[in-house]
Amino acid sequence: MLSLQGQELIDTTTSRVSKTDSAKVVRHTPTKAMLCSIIPGGGQIYNKKYWKLPIVYGAIGASGYFVWRSAHKMNVYRNEYIYRRDGLITLQNPSLAEYSDENLLQMKNDQRRNLEISIGVTAILYVLNFIDAMVDAHLYYFDVSDDLSLYWQPTLLQNYTNRNYAFGLNLQFHF
Repeated sequence: MLSLQGQELIDTTTSRVSKTDSAKVVRHTPTKAMLCSIIPGGGQIYNKKYWKLPIVYGAIGASGYFVWRSAHKMNVYRNEYIYRRDGLITLQNPSLAEYSDENLLQMKNDQRRNLEISIGVTAILYVLNFIDAMVDAHLYYFDVSDDLSLYWQPTLLQNYTNRNYAFGLNLQFHF
């Protein structure tokens, strides 16, 4: 007769103990957390750190907004410059009439630089999403209990060979 206790199978007829297949135990792995992070916030959901979701979506959403805004302004300035160069007066933007052609070209280049910076920041934030999920998955089983403490007290040390005294510090770690 077989009986199951914990993860051991005990054959009561022969008193033999055999371990069950430990491959069936699902482990929390950093690789799965990284793969879930392909979708921003997926790794944080996998790690059950739901409070980080607004931070991840807020950071990537804000940087995505700046990418969109810079690209939009760059296109407006570029199109206005092209319309002026080609002589298409009816398509020109009246709010940009006060700027010269050189100013429009400079504003377009400034927005292109801002676009490139925004894309770089978005990429960095996306990679930080991966790193955060992997580090959290590595520390998933790390025990942070109340038993971890440090006690210290000053001590007086005595050197028995030449009978000198020295002050010291006694440190005790309890975990």
